Amino acid sequence: MQIKEWVDELFEIFDVNKDGLINRSEFVELIHCLLQDKGLRMCESIFKKFDANHDNGISKEELTEMIIDLAL
Repeated sequence: MQIKEWVDELFEIFDVNKDGLINRSEFVELIHCLLQDKGLRMCESIFKKFDANHDNGISKEELTEMIIDLAL
């Protein structure tokens, strides 16, 4: 599976309210899933780092950057 397909799938799963952004509570679930226990403490700093436009949401583009940065 390519990164774009993986991001699309993750975004679809974790954008629970389907507003086109991953809000903070959805992000906590995403990070918990990706990083498990150690992720809970890191959520706030990671969210701030990747919410590039500071709109309190992670867009699909921002999630793509996060996945590339953290996974590769």
